[in-house]
Amino acid sequence: MADLALPKTLLVPAGLAEGLTESGGTINDIVQDALNSPIHRERWKYTKADGFLTQLVALSKAPTIYGEQQTGVRWLRETISNPIPGLDLQQGPEAFARLCFSGEAMRLEITGSVTDPVTLIHRSNTLPVIVNLSASASLTLIEMIEGDEGQQTVWIDIGPNAKLNHSRNALNAASSSWQYASVRLQSSARYHLNNHVLGCGVRRQDLHVIMDGQGADAKLVSAGMVDNKAALDQQITLEHRQPRGHSEQTIHNIVANGGKCSFNGRIHIHDGASGTEAQLSNKNLGLGDNATINTKPELEIYNDDVSCSHGATVGTLSQEALFYLTSRGIDKAEAEALLSQGFLQQCIDGPLAETALKAMIGIRELGASL
Repeated sequence: MADLALPKTLLVPAGLAEGLTESGGTINDIVQDALNSPIHRERWKYTKADGFLTQLVALSKAPTIYGEQQTGVRWLRETISNPIPGLDLQQGPEAFARLCFSGEAMRLEITGSVTDPVTLIHRSNTLPVIVNLSASASLTLIEMIEGDEGQQTVWIDIGPNAKLNHSRNALNAASSSWQYASVRLQSSARYHLNNHVLGCGVRRQDLHVIMDGQGADAKLVSAGMVDNKAALDQQITLEHRQPRGHSEQTIHNIVANGGKCSFNGRIHIHDGASGTEAQLSNKNLGLGDNATINTKPELEIYNDDVSCSHGATVGTLSQEALFYLTSRGIDKAEAEALLSQGFLQQCIDGPLAETALKAMIGIRELGASL
């Protein structure tokens, strides 16, 4: 595999570069080293990175927003001039480069308990979005990814005792799609993500969650459908940096008819994160012919006082369950669809659930007879 490289030299905003060159070398050298570190190259093992790197310099525009007129909500466009909370150049060098190439970002500031959801709609390459929740604030954030292709980066900082419910649908039939999200939780902050995704030409989802405060709580639930030679690559890193954090990840994917799905989920528990509880479960169903599934759950633990579990399964629909349904008059195709729906529906929830389910499972109404 050839070295990964950015399409052109970075011009880094002064505030964004703060503290990043302490170890010596230029920012461009540091980003280049991060792109080609063994750990990061492993993240690109099953997906070619070159096309995404080339698109980092594409023109960007603000996403469409609804609900920004509420009390406690501030939405503005600004030049990037300050450090980004949770920014980890080693974890997301491509996202850092996108910040630099964009030069501007959209900022969403939440200063209280917001009653109605705030909705962001990405129809193309969009400017980086920075979301800040003040202490004890609360918000329901809805994201919908639309358009033929695009790149979106979102940086979220959740203040002490604040709560964010985040629902995201990526159901567009894009030729190329990349989403990066970095989420930092301060003390006793809560974050709940419902992610619903369809495979496309090449779809990449990167998620980095940092439990940076004592007693932080994160729940990540994702349902994916990859069909008809589409592709989905999901990379999730969840870091516990402080004591008594709790995290739970549940990811269900169906891969069918030449589709390809890759999942890499890593839980990293730092030395000082005593009393951590962390669980990760990735379950996959292969249907039809030539489905490809790669899954790699990981634990990296540097503290003895933790309770952790991780696991992954790859299988097919239960033949016993199919026999049960078909023996009661349901034809085989309908029985397979019903079982597939049940498998995905365990991970479909939130305000976008109905739209997601209809897009993922082409099931006709079964009627009262069932």
